[in-house]
Amino acid sequence: MIRVVLAVALTTALFGIALPSVERADRERSAALAIDDLESVDETAERLAAENDPIAPGDGPAGTTVTLEAPDSTFAERGRIRIRDGELRWEPPTGPNHTVEPSVPFHVEAPIVVTDRTAVRLSLVSIDGQPAVLARLPVDRSDGTRV
Repeated sequence: MIRVVLAVALTTALFGIALPSVERADRERSAALAIDDLESVDETAERLAAENDPIAPGDGPAGTTVTLEAPDSTFAERGRIRIRDGELRWEPPTGPNHTVEPSVPFHVEAPIVVTDRTAVRLSLVSIDGQPAVLARLPVDRSDGTRV
């Protein structure tokens, strides 16, 4: 009986010691995955700007769609990816935010928050005579709603 109690106590102590390390590793893994996604968005935007000419947003500018997905944490809470004017950011529930500086000017119609798998449309447009990448959620053409 004493052996069982000691085994349970030892297992509980080891689990209590290991859990913070496991949570930290999970947060670091999620941050690395999210930063990879944001760097991919930046590289796609940079390539879009290098290979195309900007035109007015309503005139059918060159564009592409990227798919983002906030990493699904196993032990830590799930964070989110946020895209705002001039900012690509990973926001974990705890710890510091991680920002990827865009290589080209970034504009959004409204801030985009990604917590699940989400498609984001990138278009090269001319805003006030300057080239910029416009990020928005694609429109479902059948009923006009955003997807």
